Amino acid sequence: MTLFESLKMFPKIDIHIDYFGSILKTTIEKLSNDFLSEEIEDTIDFNSLKDYSDYKSIVSKVLVNLKNIEIATTDLIEKLKKDNVMYGEIFINLDLFSKKLKKKDIILTILKSIKNSNLNLNLVLEIESRITKEEMFDDLNILYEFYNKGINGVYFKKNKQETFDMYQALFDKFIKDEINYIVLLDSKLTNQNKEIYYNAKRIIYNLFEEPIDNFFNIIKNNEIILEFPITYQGTYHIYDELKNHFVYNLFKENVIVSFTTIDMTILDTDLLNEYCILFNVFPFNLHDLVNINLNILNKLNVSLEIKNNLISDFKEKANEILA
Repeated sequence: MTLFESLKMFPKIDIHIDYFGSILKTTIEKLSNDFLSEEIEDTIDFNSLKDYSDYKSIVSKVLVNLKNIEIATTDLIEKLKKDNVMYGEIFINLDLFSKKLKKKDIILTILKSIKNSNLNLNLVLEIESRITKEEMFDDLNILYEFYNKGINGVYFKKNKQETFDMYQALFDKFIKDEINYIVLLDSKLTNQNKEIYYNAKRIIYNLFEEPIDNFFNIIKNNEIILEFPITYQGTYHIYDELKNHFVYNLFKENVIVSFTTIDMTILDTDLLNEYCILFNVFPFNLHDLVNINLNILNKLNVSLEIKNNLISDFKEKANEILA
């Protein structure tokens, strides 16, 4: 078996699948009206974050009712199965859907498709700071109603010019209520409330430079998962730049690193592609990949029974490939 074949068959753990970014082109074409056809073709072959926003706009125009949401979710789950994803977490922003739909109905529809699939998936609710107070209140109600009942975390996304200090009360509540929250590291922590980062369960890291203040040691000591989306930014697909990145050293220093797709369709990436880049650029091997995914599985916010079953299934499938 070639390395590519091994990576293709490898049981994948993807803990950051962007819902709107991952809706398949074929699904959009199937559900869209004729007037959207030209718009789809104009924006489907994109390579920038601006195009990403355009595509999300198209997805919003198509997912205007619960039936379309059910079809789109089912198609996405079938794609994940074909890609040998054995566990995944889908990030969903309810404020991108039609305002005519009730947020609770959207969640119930997506969770129904997940339940019918028998694939181990959970949702992470994405909340942006730019929304209105009323929208944030609605999102938080959904989060608390479905927490550990299909939603197992919240990703709070602030504007770049903001600091987390502005939302201290919100994070204090997350910490007090033991809500699993995720944040994006988009600076060197200058003028940031570092405690919010250090109490997070996961931190998305998409910078080339290293942050200050002994950040990685604190991540390691607190057993925080550091998400590393290789192709999320336009520069990340350039191998020469990646070669100088320190992510491999972090793994060797026992930092829990997760390689994720974030947007499978938007940036023409999937987890297999991410794995191929890893093995082309860094000295990772299949045994490393097994350890990476076992580390992630051990930190998942799921019941002990589900976690043990996932670990057992993963080891069995991984051992077949390593044999």
